[in-house]
Amino acid sequence: MRFMRWHPSPSSLYTSAALRTPANLLTREVKALAWKTQLVKELTKCYSSVAAASANNNSGSERTDGDAPTLHLIMEHFSQDMQPILDRYQHTSQPEPKEQQDEEENKAFEELMTSYNEQYGTEGHNLHPYRELLQFCRQSTANESGSGSQGCKVKLHGGFIPRNQAARLNKEEYATKQEFFQEMSSKGYLPKEDEPMHHALFEKTGVESQMLRGSREHQLLIQSLMSGVDIYSPIENEEDIGGANENEKESRISRLYQAQLLKDHAMGYKIASLMMEHAIAGKADKYMVITGLGHLKHYTGVPDCVHGYLRQEALLNSNVQHRNVALDLLLSLTRPPIKSSVQRPSFSGIGSTLIGCQMMYEVYLEETYPPMVEAAAKAEDNEMEEDVKRKLLNDLYLRNPDLLDQYILNAEAVRGPLLQYSDGLAGFQRPCADFLFVYDEDDENEIDKAVLEEAELSGNNTQKCPFHHGKANENDDAKAETIEAYERVGQTAGLRGNAARAKAIMTYLGYTDSDLEYVAADIFNFQGVANPHTVANIQRGECVLDIGSGLGIDSFLAARNCGADVCNKDDVSEAPFVVGVDIAQSEVNHVMARAIDRGLVVPDRIRFIRGDVEKLNDALAKANLATDNLFDVCVSNGAFCLVPDKQKAFENVFKALRPGGRMAISTTTVSDPKQLDPSFEWPVCVKMFANLDELQAMCEGIGFKNVQILDAESPLEGMELPADDEVVDGSDSSDKRFKIHGKYSDQYEFLQNMDMDELCKVVTVYGEKP
Repeated sequence: MRFMRWHPSPSSLYTSAALRTPANLLTREVKALAWKTQLVKELTKCYSSVAAASANNNSGSERTDGDAPTLHLIMEHFSQDMQPILDRYQHTSQPEPKEQQDEEENKAFEELMTSYNEQYGTEGHNLHPYRELLQFCRQSTANESGSGSQGCKVKLHGGFIPRNQAARLNKEEYATKQEFFQEMSSKGYLPKEDEPMHHALFEKTGVESQMLRGSREHQLLIQSLMSGVDIYSPIENEEDIGGANENEKESRISRLYQAQLLKDHAMGYKIASLMMEHAIAGKADKYMVITGLGHLKHYTGVPDCVHGYLRQEALLNSNVQHRNVALDLLLSLTRPPIKSSVQRPSFSGIGSTLIGCQMMYEVYLEETYPPMVEAAAKAEDNEMEEDVKRKLLNDLYLRNPDLLDQYILNAEAVRGPLLQYSDGLAGFQRPCADFLFVYDEDDENEIDKAVLEEAELSGNNTQKCPFHHGKANENDDAKAETIEAYERVGQTAGLRGNAARAKAIMTYLGYTDSDLEYVAADIFNFQGVANPHTVANIQRGECVLDIGSGLGIDSFLAARNCGADVCNKDDVSEAPFVVGVDIAQSEVNHVMARAIDRGLVVPDRIRFIRGDVEKLNDALAKANLATDNLFDVCVSNGAFCLVPDKQKAFENVFKALRPGGRMAISTTTVSDPKQLDPSFEWPVCVKMFANLDELQAMCEGIGFKNVQILDAESPLEGMELPADDEVVDGSDSSDKRFKIHGKYSDQYEFLQNMDMDELCKVVTVYGEKP
């Protein structure tokens, strides 16, 4: 691993990732996690070595300077009330024989997962990618009771206030906010009124209104993550600044920012309290925080809260010793960079507190590195072949890494937050981070280890959200990214998943026990937002069209309900059949194979074809099916959510139905489009949702009769589910199955603080063709 101008001696380290890796061997999330894990390991080695050297220098004395400090790892993935399960995980006895250790490690991790999901179940993070990091932390405490051990131990801590508690902030009546904060203080998540740190909790002008202390810069940062507003380019005048008007304190952005601050203050109070406790006890412990960028960039959020709490301790604590300890901690965290013979740029290393961020470098080079610009110009549609792009990137990395650094630092996405941070809208006082983890987003691009070693000897070295948009044509972009995402779903559909979770969801949505029994081995591939079958009421002998058939669950149930599953290919032509249409070829391939495995008659009684509902006629014609008046029933479960042209899609359904036919289209809608604040950058999936109030008129205008917009009773929040734990026959596949929904970017973290059931509504659209 090649470190870019960084001297690792922090006492406090905030990171969402760091630095540049030598090879691209891992997926995007795992790359960052691998570096964090490696960072923790290297820091413990460093602290242990320093302790050992100190012990040798003081041999024969009674001093204990040789005891290695503890590295405290505070993670946003665990809430503070989860500390008992973390302590139990780290202090479970470990067997001596090596052959038993792996089994014990796996058992301990699975017990942690079970407690995390079932005993608490509030945070919802996928811990499987963190297995190696968590297990290393556990192993570091294995010899804690041993004699004379100087090794650095890693202590795990929950960082945030529990989500179910935090969610109450904006749901409480304004008059009860004080009561809410008092309750959070009594639970230990925030400082109590009689503590010096309490003076750093609220704004000076907002104590009565109970407005949490933040900063203009931090609020603009959070707003930029939501809206995509450029906060780094130079501004002409103050009129360009938005979102910080004092008269708009209770605006939507302000409420969301207060929810963000609640997390930051809880974690900041936790860290400051740990620092005070350990320093008073004479310990020189170290601290590392893992959390999202919105909680730490530019030293805002959590670092600012820690500083504020320690400052109040230094000013107001009645105990002189405690005041001095707090002052020492403040000076330690803010002192000038450590002197070093290594040449360091002016933006690097602020005191013993360091912040790391993750970035990807491929996108920074495509429009600036001349060989890549030329290759794109020669390529069709300006799209380079992947092998050409990889060769150019690898050559640059291996042959001229310093030039690669220059292109990265000159990229607008890096230069603004890292070098020109004070010039723009927010006028930040510090750079976004002290060090960066920069890597190639192409997961397939791997540099052979031998090639790397050869380059080093010669003196040279070194997922995007499927609904994130950036192209000019938003509809085309949404469709292209939808196809890409579901193609990846189909490619991993053969890996077994969490059947218990899928069963719980289907049961919640109204699928019957007989439905679940019939689906059987395919149940973990359920996709959908509701249960269209309760509305469609499919009868024996009917022909069914399933739009967005995905991995086949609803199509298989439709085949059972209409009788297609008991017909053979020699039955009369009027016998029932099911046609599933999906936009992803890999899903079509998977479900066709599953239909054959299930003993269904393919393609005479059930078939699956690739197609776009906006071009349904073309898909049916290509499959040698009639394009009009063919089906008795059309069902769809979630596919219409991401159809850009809803009008065209419903028109094509109308054409495909026979006279007297009916549709049952389950989809997510936006209850009130006015709630989609244009100052936020909403995920494309949300922007594609239909307007609830327009659906009935649209369908009636097309020609449907007896149109009904039925509440699917499918909430987006509050559904209690078993652990998202995919272990089958002892093998873990959770990090291999591709999932559409997840936390792709910090810019959408604000959605966690919103009531999605208020913003969106899942409905089933029913209509009949006369």
